[in-house]
Amino acid sequence: MTEEVQSAVNARRVIEGPKNDLMQVRPVKHAFARDILKTMMANTWFPDEVDLTDDAKQFALGTLSDGEIDAYKKALAFLSNLDGIQLNNLVNNINRHVTSPEINQCLVRQAWDEALHVESYAQMIETIGFDPKEVYWMFETDEILAKKNQHVMSSSLILGKGFSPENFVLAIAANVALEGIYFYNGFLTFYTLARMGKMKGSAKMIKFIQRDEVGHLHLHLNIWNTLRLERPELFTPELIAKVYDLFRHAVNFEADWGKYIIEGGVLGLNDTIQGQFPEYLCDLRLTSMGLDKIYGTENPVPWFDTFSQINDAEQNFFETKVDAYSSGDLQW
Repeated sequence: MTEEVQSAVNARRVIEGPKNDLMQVRPVKHAFARDILKTMMANTWFPDEVDLTDDAKQFALGTLSDGEIDAYKKALAFLSNLDGIQLNNLVNNINRHVTSPEINQCLVRQAWDEALHVESYAQMIETIGFDPKEVYWMFETDEILAKKNQHVMSSSLILGKGFSPENFVLAIAANVALEGIYFYNGFLTFYTLARMGKMKGSAKMIKFIQRDEVGHLHLHLNIWNTLRLERPELFTPELIAKVYDLFRHAVNFEADWGKYIIEGGVLGLNDTIQGQFPEYLCDLRLTSMGLDKIYGTENPVPWFDTFSQINDAEQNFFETKVDAYSSGDLQW
């Protein structure tokens, strides 16, 4: 490697670094991005791999109670909305400000994943026999869902209000909350039904989706921690206070939504679980970001981690760590 090339690679930064459109990803500066991209590619899957036939039969035969059907539809409605919000956020707001080509690759792959998830939810809706308009546009008739969608959009689309390095950091924190908190009471609903022998195909689809989201979570955690190394001056007490507010709001919205979707009754879930689960997840995310816990809440669903795995070889979800920051032989 020539000194000129090494100097150019060493100059790379997550944001506001040198940038061109040639996507020269070798040598690698941000090694974590290369590792995450390889995992994303290895995890490639397609919705047609999941058999939803039995789920459609159970729905048609009235196997689910009215409360379970209501919870299923509401969870599905928000999850399908959320992936659409994130897809547009990544493409239109986040990635265009990133000046590291290896991180660009990961964000493009994440956008592809989000598009695949939107397709997966469509397959669930149509195969099982729901009215697509009832689910996709539930926010038009459900005020609580509409408020949650609006909050997620306003917190996630920070960069749509204007770029600044501080806003970018906050946008990454919002992505950690989105990928690591907002999905999970919805996931929990599907897994709870599956543990009762209901809608197992849907739960399998969610497992594939969650595995992708875990990869996305690790990507944004690594971006956050790399920014702390590259731009420590941005992480002021004022900015950290905004991050804590962002996470508190995420917990409150997710807890309220979780309690709302099980109002009709879902055996095995209650308001305490729906409130404590996002608190527990919030603390996990904050400690992965090098911040202090807020709640100190124990995991109210200890079975979630094992049940959500697609196979026994997968890494433990709640114990996965943020990747080490290394540039190989290159210097920061």
